Amino acid sequence: MIMRKGQTAMEYLMTYGWAILIIMVVLAVLFYLGVLNPSSVTPSQCVFPAGFTCVTNQLKTNGRLYLVIGQGTGKTISITGVACTQNTSMDFPTSGVISFGGINNINVSSGSQVTLGNPTFNGFVNVTNCTMANGTIMTGTVGGVYNGKIYINYTELDSGLVRVVTGTYTAKYEP
Repeated sequence: MIMRKGQTAMEYLMTYGWAILIIMVVLAVLFYLGVLNPSSVTPSQCVFPAGFTCVTNQLKTNGRLYLVIGQGTGKTISITGVACTQNTSMDFPTSGVISFGGINNINVSSGSQVTLGNPTFNGFVNVTNCTMANGTIMTGTVGGVYNGKIYINYTELDSGLVRVVTGTYTAKYEP
């Protein structure tokens, strides 16, 4: 009788052992093929605080940013500059954001959306490049991941107040 219990226990352990071994082999194959690669499942996201939304975005391998934002601050604003960077120093929003320059500022009424950079249209004035912390343009390979911040300088037209909004940006490079 004791031998029978030992045999049952051994069969039980062998069955689970084989099942665990098969699961480990399947996981190893999935990692090898890149299916479970963390960088391949990283979602692209563009997040701004209340009042601004990221409608759509695209980051090209040459570092050019295509960005459409919506604004719902309740006021008409004039966007005076945009930066996409990995620089997170406290003084960057006021000193590092590239200014569009008076005639190129973009006026946006509340409830509207606007394109802030179009890398496929050569004549577009307000081109924005994503940069590394040191200011050099960040280039990448298709599928690579960029993490940084987007700073938008704007002026409220009714009050003249100058403001900066900061959003976080994670995107995969696209061709």
